[in-house]
Amino acid sequence: MQLGIQALFPVFLPRRTDDGTNVEEYDMSISQNENNLNQNFSILYQKLVELEESLKES
Repeated sequence: MQLGIQALFPVFLPRRTDDGTNVEEYDMSISQNENNLNQNFSILYQKLVELEESLKES
């Protein structure tokens, strides 16, 4: 069992501007943020499972 905190991935919510931002670039940015959020939730879920296991052992 690994205890400790793993670094989470930064998440930025890009704002759509009228400065000529390409729709494809914007969608790609949103997709990258979704991926980071999913990875963060997976890390947090795994830590909760580890905590639950350690509490059961106590």
